[in-house]
Amino acid sequence: MIRVKVTYQQEIVTSLTVSGHANSGEYGKDLVCAGVSAVVVGGLNSLKNHSNFTIDIKDGYVNVKANTLPSNPDHIVLDTIVTSLLTIEQNYRKYIKITQERTD
Repeated sequence: MIRVKVTYQQEIVTSLTVSGHANSGEYGKDLVCAGVSAVVVGGLNSLKNHSNFTIDIKDGYVNVKANTLPSNPDHIVLDTIVTSLLTIEQNYRKYIKITQERTD
């Protein structure tokens, strides 16, 4: 199962951790894993100010942490990543679980 943890401060995503594998299909043909990977990596490639984030990407693991509150463009990117992941979760609850917490 893919586990996603999203942390918010002042309604802004300040950290995102994605770990695990969906195991919804044969290795290399797992559409849930492919969708999650595309959303997360594609979104992170869209960040305007990469230096404002600590980003760690490994096989089956992504951790993104904002060093300061993200700028508005980066806030929109992170929000879009979360919205896309929530959409995947709605259709594939057996393979992805998202938790959200607020630190304010």
